[in-house]
Amino acid sequence: MTSIVTGLDIGSSQIKGMVAEVGKDGVLSVLSAFKESSAGFRRGVLVDTEEAAPILRALVLDLQKISKKAVQNVFVNVQSEQVKAKVSKGVAAVSRADKEIQQEDIERVTQASRAVKLMSNSIVLHNIVKEYFVDDVGDITDPLGMTGSRLEVSTMIVEGFMPQINPLLKMLDRVGFGVAGLIFNPLASSRAVLSKKQKELGVLMIDFGAGTTSIAIYEEGKVLHVKSIPLGSAYVTNDIAIGLKVPIEVAEKLKTTYGSAIASDIGRKETVRLSEINAKLEGEVSRHFLAEIIEVRLAEILDCVNNELKVLGRDVQLPAGVVVTGGGVKCPGMADLVKRELRLPVQMGFPELGQFDVMNPTHKEVLDDPEFAVAVGLTLLGNAENKEAASSIQAVKSFFRNLLP
Repeated sequence: MTSIVTGLDIGSSQIKGMVAEVGKDGVLSVLSAFKESSAGFRRGVLVDTEEAAPILRALVLDLQKISKKAVQNVFVNVQSEQVKAKVSKGVAAVSRADKEIQQEDIERVTQASRAVKLMSNSIVLHNIVKEYFVDDVGDITDPLGMTGSRLEVSTMIVEGFMPQINPLLKMLDRVGFGVAGLIFNPLASSRAVLSKKQKELGVLMIDFGAGTTSIAIYEEGKVLHVKSIPLGSAYVTNDIAIGLKVPIEVAEKLKTTYGSAIASDIGRKETVRLSEINAKLEGEVSRHFLAEIIEVRLAEILDCVNNELKVLGRDVQLPAGVVVTGGGVKCPGMADLVKRELRLPVQMGFPELGQFDVMNPTHKEVLDDPEFAVAVGLTLLGNAENKEAASSIQAVKSFFRNLLP
């Protein structure tokens, strides 16, 4: 029996997503890939339901034309600076007389790790297993079948802020989406663009969105830190609009078409005629000054990323360097700026489409883009292809049942 899973990336400026059918052989066949303008969200958080609802309701109607099931099993991203991560531990005695660890022991110790003091008005979105300990011996990935008297687990608890999540879930339910799970933004994009080898070596993933910049740090295959920073590429656009005294739409076009993240790459005498972007505008702007604005703002965002690295309280070894993804990485010179500011090797992160059967060339072209990293990751995690996804799904299902009518 086939099923359908939908990944819905709701951003501050755009809504991106994909619908995939899960075949009997487990292969995900892409049915749709879409991108729409967003409204009513700021820094990844719903701030105006009346603006957001009509857009999402129209999207529901479009997806229902593909299949009624396309809106019934939807995995949505959460991206807010109020989402916090903390390390927790659980301990349990092995129940069998012969001391062989069973699945019920693993479930009990994992549940015990959730017994931590949460922030006020928060919900556990993810309880990610980092490693198990059997009789104080750690670095165990799967203790099932091992023998011992004492089982421990180290997990990362990711908490969401209910006053932000509650309105989002209610609105999505009202417009017709059946939300099956919430997934923190950097975990979704990491799933789509990072390889197992990169996670083993040590890697920093940076997802540059419009309203937020998400980061995830992995080492020895384990997630060490996740964070959503309330600054994104839209702030670069706003600065351009102010500095050059042009409309926002023109500022965005200038950024993507004529901008650069490294000002020294642009000659001081190079100019752009505004009439080339908007026939109603007159005059010229300096490309070098445009690049200076972009470089300063992006460097500020990267300084925030550097501060998050320092949060770990030790020198993080990242042999795999930095993988940058998201719509904000399309600015020329971005990789060079990240390399300069973080002093690490950098590569662009494209969604891994090897696990999908993409029959439609248009869908492949749309999805093979850094800005679709979250949507692809949501779909993969929603399909429960790894333990992190399964954990997050179970963590929120009971919450949904209590919240929604």
